[in-house]
Amino acid sequence: MKITKDMIVEDVLTKHPESLDVFVKQGHCFGLLANPVARKSLAKLVTIGQACKLHFINVERLLEDLNKAIAGREEG
Repeated sequence: MKITKDMIVEDVLTKHPESLDVFVKQGHCFGLLANPVARKSLAKLVTIGQACKLHFINVERLLEDLNKAIAGREEG
């Protein structure tokens, strides 16, 4: 499964917990995901694309990093 900008952040984190580090390294709003309470409340409300647009994060670069992070797990 490829991660896309239209996916809800919480859905990605649930299916691919290893993606958390990639999100958190982005800083901005994604840095809040390090907190489990914030992760449960904020992540279910927004898509990756929406969050990137709001915080001026390069969505294509983030998607590339996320898909690289999950590639090893899916191949194994």
